[in-house]
Amino acid sequence: MNWLFLPAAAAIAVAVGLVIGYRYYPLRKAVMRAIDPTWRNRARVYSFSSEQEDAEERDMYVSSTVMRDGCDLIWDEFEEDPPAEFFRPIADGTVVFVNTMHMPRFIGEILERMEGRFVLVSARENNSTAGFDAEKIRNSGKVIHWFMENFELAPEWADTGFITLLPLGLNYHKLDPASPNQSRDMGLPSRSGNQQLTMKAIREEIPPFREKPLRVYCNFHLNMDTFLRHPHAMKRHLARQEARDALMTKGDIILWEPRQAPRNQVWLRHREVSFEASPRGNSIDCHRTWEALILRSVPIVKTTSLDPMYEGLPVAIVDDWSQVSPERLARWKEDFADWFDGPLPDKLYSNYWIRRFHAFKT
Repeated sequence: MNWLFLPAAAAIAVAVGLVIGYRYYPLRKAVMRAIDPTWRNRARVYSFSSEQEDAEERDMYVSSTVMRDGCDLIWDEFEEDPPAEFFRPIADGTVVFVNTMHMPRFIGEILERMEGRFVLVSARENNSTAGFDAEKIRNSGKVIHWFMENFELAPEWADTGFITLLPLGLNYHKLDPASPNQSRDMGLPSRSGNQQLTMKAIREEIPPFREKPLRVYCNFHLNMDTFLRHPHAMKRHLARQEARDALMTKGDIILWEPRQAPRNQVWLRHREVSFEASPRGNSIDCHRTWEALILRSVPIVKTTSLDPMYEGLPVAIVDDWSQVSPERLARWKEDFADWFDGPLPDKLYSNYWIRRFHAFKT
């Protein structure tokens, strides 16, 4: 072996590692946070008592993780197989949660082995739902009703009365120190009650909708990476690229976030805008849609199979991002202003949906 080649090989390996590390966006963001002396202050955890946080966690904003925890039987993403209770007789109306990633196996193998009639809730993962065999589920006679997050079936399924479209809602788990699925992209760790109290405190700093500037906030362009990511990241990239390219031509009506910011800072941006552009996330729904509504802003989304879910909510739906214009913003502001004068509706709270899950019990 020629030992003279070892330094060169090591140098090449280091160079390749640096290139991969730079292209892998989660690692790059971690480095950027580490070298940013202002990050911890901007991402600071607001201070509340444990009693306040306990009380807050009894009535959380709409969130797929909170709604999951309100179900009777849960098969989540970190469990390879369903709980043993899936294979025992269950009472009519039992609320069964199946993580979206498990749904193909649930439909193909598990459903036929279950005994009893139950309410199905499928949520909490980014996998596409378009290929789910809804006919098999309905024809099984075992599913009383299906609450479905990230609905991508044929539109007529939304009119059958068998399926209810379920919002993705807010992301509490990424900062929750008790969660098995955490990320520091959004800020410092804090329990979900603290996060919600923080959001409410920030909401109080945001002017009434009628007084806010006629501008659109955009920060989605900071998360469009695909390198070494799950295949669904490509769908996110293409959707956001389309939105970015169209909105880049709109001039001063767009407020672009210049760099990655902790979530508290993102939420505070709603003091400066009346709208937020919300192209799809890793799944067809997106957390920022629901954040915007709570933060006194109108989310702008591109038309999808989720359109019926927004009925009664101030969500601006476009066929193409080029349709965003000063004239449309003015019209949307007038159309939606009354909604923001009242309290947040029940459907923006998890307990509303959990009550609906359990309403089928006899």
